[in-house]
Amino acid sequence: RVWQHHFGRGLVATESDFGKRADPPTHPELLDWLARRFMDSGWSLKALHRLIMTSAAYKRESMESATPQSLTQLVAVDPDNRLLARMAAHRLTFEESRDGWLAVAGTRCSIPTR
Repeated sequence: RVWQHHFGRGLVATESDFGKRADPPTHPELLDWLARRFMDSGWSLKALHRLIMTSAAYKRESMESATPQSLTQLVAVDPDNRLLARMAAHRLTFEESRDGWLAVAGTRCSIPTR
């Protein structure tokens, strides 16, 4: 579910069924590796989010700026992007948009303390 939150689609099509009655995971080794890292970090969701957000897969472009030839090649090889060769375009949440606006403006988020 954490992967699905960041990428719009999980490593398993049905997040509550890991291949018993549904399709198997697209990347079973990655799923096992993430589960091991999650357990090794003391079940820390924050560490798992950080791990995913600093990964090469998360930093990939959505191919909006790609050349037509490279985009055509990627789509021909992997039309559904199951191999995660590109980041799927998605609508930003308000919080993501706000963070971007603050970063562009050169300001930080200030949370009032009591």
